[in-house]
Amino acid sequence: MIGHVYAKFSEEEEAADALNVMNNRYYDGRRMEVEFSPVTDFREARCRDFDEESCRRGGFCNFMHIKPVPMCLIRDMEEDAEDERRRDEMERRRKEERRSRSKRDRKDGHRHRSSRRDRRSRSRSRSRSRSSGGRDEA
Repeated sequence: MIGHVYAKFSEEEEAADALNVMNNRYYDGRRMEVEFSPVTDFREARCRDFDEESCRRGGFCNFMHIKPVPMCLIRDMEEDAEDERRRDEMERRRKEERRSRSKRDRKDGHRHRSSRRDRRSRSRSRSRSRSSGGRDEA
């Protein structure tokens, strides 16, 4: 069992997602082969000798030598997850901002066209009134 890692998930969907993401990826130059474990009760799969620090078979033991995850690794993983959440949130905000800017531009474009028409009609009426000397011709 040298190099085997077991991860327990609370949801089956999460386990399936992890399997799909991790399978055939490389870690430390070695390809990972991920599969579901037939072990249903991890308490029975543990090496009791290892738990008592007396297992002499080492990596060749047929039972699981469960080692705690170092806190530094947990912190690094939490920081990475937080960074990813921040990036996702920033990207979501950028997309939202682009959408709202695009909507605003479309509305402003419509306003500009109508205001241009209004300005043209006003300038025509002014030029008519100037040509008539300010008098209305009937």
